[in-house]
Amino acid sequence: MDNGIYIALSRELGLFRDMDATANNIANANTAGYNAEHMLFRSYLVKDDPRPRMAFAHDIATFRRTDMGSLRTTGNALDIAIAGPGYFVVETPLGERYTRAGNFQVDGRGVLITPDGYPVLDTAGQRIIFNEDDHDISIGEAGNLKVNGEDRAIIGVVEFGNEQLMERLSSSLFKTDEIPTLTETSRVVQGVLEESNVQPVIELTHMMAISREVSNTAKFIETMYDLQRKASNTLARQS
Repeated sequence: MDNGIYIALSRELGLFRDMDATANNIANANTAGYNAEHMLFRSYLVKDDPRPRMAFAHDIATFRRTDMGSLRTTGNALDIAIAGPGYFVVETPLGERYTRAGNFQVDGRGVLITPDGYPVLDTAGQRIIFNEDDHDISIGEAGNLKVNGEDRAIIGVVEFGNEQLMERLSSSLFKTDEIPTLTETSRVVQGVLEESNVQPVIELTHMMAISREVSNTAKFIETMYDLQRKASNTLARQS
């Protein structure tokens, strides 16, 4: 097989992964706190003696856009957003995980939880509990939670040195081996939600561009195969 086909196939595989990432971004365009992900490509040089090196397309990783999405006012006392690079800390069966989605609620036991049912933790690593007669909920910029005018807890908001090392577990849940630090720059805003930072028009345009590239690369591979078949037939007749 001609090496040009191998190079084209490497590009085709990268395009398929890029399409998957783009489709996932579009699917989460309305997911609170979602950060768009994109593919990171580079040339991968392979020695091919005695000819010059071949340059394959290599999708080495994905990177996450960490710029904050727009804030949407909801008026719900348990909807909170983070203005800054911080993350909320939640408790899962596999340990602490992190999220920017602040669309919280209270379960039947009075525990503040995420929509997936994971308890939200305070700065002491404890669950935040509400009583049946709690009615006036106020959350300050530092995450300080007051109920009926009395201090109840401080919602845990942490930061990381390198957010790109965080592993995405779901649309809005992350894990990392890096030890977090309590935030000093982020502030909490009550009654609003951070929307996804996905730009649907740009993502749709990118998806159409990927589709065209996939089609063009497939046509190139087909042309290369046709040339090989013609060359083989010509050599067979000559011999």
